[in-house]
Amino acid sequence: MSGEWSTGFCSWCAEPGGAATCLYAWCCPCCAYGSEVEKLGAGEVVCGGNCYGACLCYYLTSLIGVCCILHMGTRSRIREKYGIAGSSCNDCLLTMCCPLCAICQETREVTKRG
Repeated sequence: MSGEWSTGFCSWCAEPGGAATCLYAWCCPCCAYGSEVEKLGAGEVVCGGNCYGACLCYYLTSLIGVCCILHMGTRSRIREKYGIAGSSCNDCLLTMCCPLCAICQETREVTKRG
């Protein structure tokens, strides 16, 4: 599975997680992001792999409109960890323009490979 994402960016109902992952991200993106970071583990990304810390960080940065900076770093780390092709510029665009799709894709990836 290395080299590319195991599911598409807009594969909202793809397994693992299916529609439940999409609904979770849509209802509470901060919590979905926190859950994703926790699955990565301590020391992998900002907030030390703590669900609550990551959720709070995402929420606070979203209040000032810069949660994409935090999220971009996490997406880049996931790509690096699993050898997925891409760029920081692409990560920035995806997390800024459609953060919910990015959270869903990243969550599926971490679940499959974790």
